[in-house]
Amino acid sequence: MTKSDLDARLKNDATDNKFLIDGDYIVFDKKSNLNYEVIPHFTLKVLLTSNPLSKTRLSKGVLLSLNTLRETVDCPFTIRASYHSPEYHLLSFGFHDSDLYTTGNALSIGVPPDFVEPLLNAVQSDAKIGEYGVYSWGLHIGYTKDAKTWDFRKDAPKNQLLTNLLTNDKMKNIALIGAAAAAVWFFFIKK
Repeated sequence: MTKSDLDARLKNDATDNKFLIDGDYIVFDKKSNLNYEVIPHFTLKVLLTSNPLSKTRLSKGVLLSLNTLRETVDCPFTIRASYHSPEYHLLSFGFHDSDLYTTGNALSIGVPPDFVEPLLNAVQSDAKIGEYGVYSWGLHIGYTKDAKTWDFRKDAPKNQLLTNLLTNDKMKNIALIGAAAAAVWFFFIKK
């Protein structure tokens, strides 16, 4: 499937299936026709965000990469994570997960354990996927020009998770805001 094929099909089907085309992104929610197959084997329901208060926003590039990966690696795929609103991302995954979820440029793909390595090989050959993380359950893929990779096939050491937490600017800001709020409460409100 080419980008122009996907563009034409989505443009033709958007109104009837209650989703929007926003430039290079598709935007949908629970009111959309969740049975609509965006690309072969993947319906809107499968790609819907787990955040119940948010619309899902996904890049057409990510969808095309997902389609290519599915054609290359013939096994069952599950989408473990898709779009996160910035607030949801920060509260649930922000200290250790990719910000590409907040722009609709990332997916987490679950596959049976025997297919993690073939999926990794397919991801490495897709030039559009600049960010990927390998886990025992599958891969995170990010549609970006910036190259970034990690491999957590075995449980990440606790010190690595702590390092990730402490080096993340957003989490530092949350800690500072929390400390400031605690100080205000302790010195001014507690009286």
